[in-house]
Amino acid sequence: MKRRASSLALLVVLAAGCSVGSLLDQMDAENQKAIDTVCDCTNVFPDRAACEAQFNSFFSALDRDCLEDALKVDKKASKKSLECLVDRQKDYNDCLEDMLDCNDPNSLQGCQPLLSFDDCPQLPENVQTRVNACGGGGDD
Repeated sequence: MKRRASSLALLVVLAAGCSVGSLLDQMDAENQKAIDTVCDCTNVFPDRAACEAQFNSFFSALDRDCLEDALKVDKKASKKSLECLVDRQKDYNDCLEDMLDCNDPNSLQGCQPLLSFDDCPQLPENVQTRVNACGGGGDD
């Protein structure tokens, strides 16, 4: 728990000065960490490709340059939303490290509620419209 609190404190300090691009990089890194954690369990999915398909980032279908440009329309609001998403992904990864049992595919279920982004700040409508135009639908 101490490690988790210090990690979150560090994230808050780092995120305060982060650009939209670096926050997207953090999301990608945290998502990749989740994929690696789960997909290293050979008993949960039939193969790594099936696992990776299941855990693909919701940003992965979007054109990265387009996404960054869309989010820069309102940097402040976008950063608040992204910071929340990064925090949730980190909490999810911590849960996976603590609870994932490679012999029990249901052990993932206890962490799923941590990926609820309902209470994260939503992107402003003009930003969301531009994100949607980047491909993939832009559901957050």
